[in-house]
Amino acid sequence: MSTGTRWACPGFDVVEHPGARVLARPEVVPWVRVVLGGGQGLHAASARDKEALRLEGRDPVFVIPAKVSKGEGTVSRDRWAVRHYVRGGRLFPKILGDRYIKSRRVRPYHEVEASEAARSRGIPTPRVMAAAMYPAGPFYRGDMVTKFVPDASDLVDALFDIRRKGAGGAAERLDSLRAAGELVRRMAEVGLRHRDLHARNILLEWQGAAPRTHLLDLDRCEVGPEGVPLSSTSMHLRLRRSLKKWEHRTGIHILDKEWDALDRAVAG
Repeated sequence: MSTGTRWACPGFDVVEHPGARVLARPEVVPWVRVVLGGGQGLHAASARDKEALRLEGRDPVFVIPAKVSKGEGTVSRDRWAVRHYVRGGRLFPKILGDRYIKSRRVRPYHEVEASEAARSRGIPTPRVMAAAMYPAGPFYRGDMVTKFVPDASDLVDALFDIRRKGAGGAAERLDSLRAAGELVRRMAEVGLRHRDLHARNILLEWQGAAPRTHLLDLDRCEVGPEGVPLSSTSMHLRLRRSLKKWEHRTGIHILDKEWDALDRAVAG
């Protein structure tokens, strides 16, 4: 195994191993080497971690104690969320499964660049710790490791979980939609466009009365020149379509005043 300079990104080392290429922060490299040396991928190894917490979704995310180098060994500090890249839609998953066709834009590496750009421009998103690509012929698979945000839930849970309809639920719904709209506006203002902005990709961390938003899954983000704002229209409309789909799935409807709170926040 060797550490190379290809696919470099500031703040990350490149770890190469037969069948794997990983961008990892320096303090994470020892763990990555141990995992790859054992013939596993980062997501597969996390699934076997005795302390892993499994979060269900299209593909399970595993929350594990952080494996950060300290001296000659590793210690657990904070927690990481480890996910495997899987395709959405109906057709491509049947044909390619979890494989992606190799191109200049490798999803895990693009997400590292987009995440670093977003954070530098003031858009909260979980800090990337490692991004893995597993090439095989013309295809590759990928894993992503980020810091885990505790005491948080996504916009779907905030709006469509029936358990939140008790005391205070109406105010929380308005606060959640305002926060989501403000996030869309801020992204456009700093030149960031999320091409897959849906309700699951907005995480809400509750701090006092108002939630703090975190943007998730940046592998389809477009990063424009710094200082050049973009239109928020496409992201706004995509988020509204996502919310309407969840209305249909759950039978829980967003009120006119709640839609208005979202729209006003996007407009600023």
